[in-house]
Amino acid sequence: MAQQILNAVVGGSVLTLFSLGLALSWGTLGVLNLAHGALFVFAGYLAATLSDSTELPFVVLLLIGIVGAGCAALVLEAVAFGRVRQRFGRHQAELAMLVASVGGSIVVNKIVSQGSGYTVFSVSPDTYRTAGVELAGLHLLNIEIYIIVLTLVVVFLVDRWVRRSRGGRAVRSVAYDPVTSGLLGVDVRRLAAGTMFVSGALAGLAGVLVTVRNSGQDVPVGETYLLTAFAILILGGVGNLRGTVVAAYVIALAQTMVVAYGPSNYRDMIAFAVILLVLLFRPQGLFAQQRFERS
Repeated sequence: MAQQILNAVVGGSVLTLFSLGLALSWGTLGVLNLAHGALFVFAGYLAATLSDSTELPFVVLLLIGIVGAGCAALVLEAVAFGRVRQRFGRHQAELAMLVASVGGSIVVNKIVSQGSGYTVFSVSPDTYRTAGVELAGLHLLNIEIYIIVLTLVVVFLVDRWVRRSRGGRAVRSVAYDPVTSGLLGVDVRRLAAGTMFVSGALAGLAGVLVTVRNSGQDVPVGETYLLTAFAILILGGVGNLRGTVVAAYVIALAQTMVVAYGPSNYRDMIAFAVILLVLLFRPQGLFAQQRFERS
C-alpha cells in the first residue's frame, strides 16, 4: 500500500504540472487549449530526438523541451488565439479559440507522428529511469525524485507569481475583466503571450519527464493526459490553481489504486467518472469559492 501511495504521489506530480498549464490558459485567458496535450508530446519528442543525435545532459534536454513547448504555445497565441481575441467578442472568441486549438493540435501531432515514424520515441541514456533509491522498502527512481522536487518548486513559484507578484495581480485582473484591465493600463496582449508561454512550458516540462519515466511516449498519450486534466480542472474548479493541485493528487491516487487492486483497463475511466459526477452534483468544482476566473 505504501508503495502505491508513493506511485500516486509521482503520478499526481506529473498531472499537477500538466494541469497547471491548462488551468492558466483556460482560467485566465478563456483558452480551452486542446493543443495542450500535443505540446506535451512535442516536448518529449524534441528531447528524444536530441538525445539520439547528441550527448546533451538530461538537464539541457529538459530545458530544451520546456522552451520548445513554450515557444510552440507562443506561435499558437500569435497565429491563432491573439488574432481571434481581437476580432470577436468574449464568448465568440472562446468558441473560435477552441476550434483553433483543435487545428493546432492536429498540426503539432502530425509533425511529431511523421518525425517519429508513427512509433514510440524515448530519451536515452536511461540511467535516470533505471537507477534509484530504496527507503524503508520503498523504491523510487531518480527520475521520480526529479518529478516530485520539480513539482514542489513549480507549484510554489506559480502560486507566488499569481498571488504575490505584480504580473500575477494583472493575470487575476484580466481573468476577472479583460476589457476594464486593458483600460486601466494592463497590456493584455503581452500578458496573454506570457501566460501562454508559461502554460506551454509546463506542458513541456511534464512531457519530457513522462517520456523519460515511461521508457518512451507516443502521440495518443497526450490526448489521455488532456482528458485527465479536464477532469482535474472540473474537480478543482476552473481557474483555481490550488484546487487543481489537490484534484491532481486525488485523481492520481484513484487511478493508482484501480491499477493496483482492480482491472487496470478501468484506469482511464476515472477521468470520465469524475467529470460526470462533479457536473451532476457540484458543477462549480470542490473549491469554487477561491476561483479567480472571469465572471
